[in-house]
This record gives sequence, structure tokens and C-alpha cells, in this order.
Amino acid sequence: MSTIKKKFSGVIITPGCSLKCVFCGGHSKTPEIQLKKQEINVYRNLQDFKAAGIKELSISGSDPIEYEGIVELIKYIKNEGFTFVQLATNGTKLADLSFLESLISSGVSAIRIPLYGSKKRIHDAVTRTPGSFDDVIAGIKNVIEKAPEIEIKLTCLILKQNKNDLFNIVDLATKMGIKNLYFSIPCLIEEGNSFYIPFKNLSPYLKKFYDYALKINNKIIFTEIPFCIFGKFNIKNINNKISPPALGRYNQPPEKIRTEIPDLPAYRLKKKIAMCNNCKAFDYCDGFFVNDINKFGIGKIKPI
Repeated sequence: MSTIKKKFSGVIITPGCSLKCVFCGGHSKTPEIQLKKQEINVYRNLQDFKAAGIKELSISGSDPIEYEGIVELIKYIKNEGFTFVQLATNGTKLADLSFLESLISSGVSAIRIPLYGSKKRIHDAVTRTPGSFDDVIAGIKNVIEKAPEIEIKLTCLILKQNKNDLFNIVDLATKMGIKNLYFSIPCLIEEGNSFYIPFKNLSPYLKKFYDYALKINNKIIFTEIPFCIFGKFNIKNINNKISPPALGRYNQPPEKIRTEIPDLPAYRLKKKIAMCNNCKAFDYCDGFFVNDINKFGIGKIKPI
């Protein structure tokens, strides 16, 4: 059972997702009875978070914006005294102005949206959903125009499909006036991850990109990637510490992927290896994803 000692909490609701991204395969619509159980657990956890004095919260899942009660849920959360509510979504539904106006009325503080490419050919290849790029860009522009007070956070998973487009993604985000941009990698969960770039092969794509990205926007954050991949020690822009939000007693990872660390599923476990002992970033880094380093090894990576 999770003991709440964190400042940031998270609730998960999985109604399904309209996209079929290469790294998750898509999520079909959740049966009504299962969704009802999730709703109950969300509200139970909210009371625990409130009692623990947590004021900031994120809503995530397959795509929680497709949950019919999402606007009412956010309103309830804000009425319960939570001061910051972030919603993670694939962003396509934000192209619907009628829905967006309803979402704005909920009081949502921030919206987290993935952008996998600077053009439809690349983004849609990742989502495997034609038209998703156009909808996401339209949605982002709608939020900027209709609700500039809502913070937009763009995220990008680095994949084989977009590894050569990272410079352009930064340029596009900058052109749209977005400063909050996060780059990360997907978790290695199952066999056959044809989209996945192992840690040992990431450096050629990230070293030059790192310098360019921070020259354009010094607020960009790289997460879940060890410092040695960049060859840089910069704790402002690189964050490789395990810090999952509090998920509460009623929403811990399923038993088969539960770990000794509350709120952390097995596929997010990290470990340090022998070379980490000689790294300048030792105290600021949790090492490598276990699933990656056990499968692919270290290659030519060297400590800082």
C-alpha cells in the first residue's frame, strides 16, 4: 500500500484512446463496469490526497480526455481545494472548439500533449492515425488562442521514426510560442519493440541535438535518460531520478508488475552499473532502465 509523502499526485482513468501509437498499440474502449470501478477508485484516492495536504495533481491514462465525465471530474477536483490540475491527452480532441470551451470552464491548469514529429508524415506514422498531426496542431493553437492562461506542456518520445526530426520539433514548438518541452524515451515492455532505440545507440542522435535544443530554448527538459548519453552534467535540463507521482492506495500498479517502490511499475525500474561509480553524475542519476541494459548492454557508453 502506498504511503503518501509526496507533493504531487496522479489519478489514472482509461476510457480508451483514438490513436494506435507504435509503442502501446492503441487502447480500445474500456467496458462500462471496469470504467465505473476506476471512477470509484479515483474519488477514493482524491480524498486521501486531500487529507495528506497534496495540492497538485495530474490526470493521465489511455486518454482521459475521452472520459465523458472529464470536465465534471476536473471541476470536482478544483472544488476540493487542489490548486493545480494537469491533464494528459493525445490532443486531438482539442481541435473541437465546442469541447475545448467546456474543458476551459473546468478550471484545468495545464495540458500535457505529445508531439512526435514536425510534420504529419512523421507524427502520423507514430500514432498510426492519419490526420492526428493536423488535429493536434489545431488543438494546440486553439488552446493558445482561447485560453492563454492554460499552460501547454509538449512531450516527445524519441523513437526510430522521429530520431532525425528532433531539431525540427524544437523549431515547430518555438514557432508556436511553447517553452515547456520535454523529451524522453518509451519504456521497454515487450519483445518486438521495432520503434525502440537502446540507450547504447542514443548518443549519436542526442549529443548535437542537446546543444541545439538548449540554445533555442533553455527550458527544455530531458527525462529518463542518463547524463552519460549526452556526455553532459546539467541537473537543470536533465532529470533521471525516479519520481513517480503518488497514485494512492486504490490505484497501485497491477500485482504482476508491482515493485517495492510505491507507485512504480516494474518496466520503469532503473539500476546503476559498475561504471556509474566513476561518474560525476552519480548522486543525481538513477542509472539505466533495467529492461534496456539487461537486453542490450552498455555498448561504448562512458561515464561523465
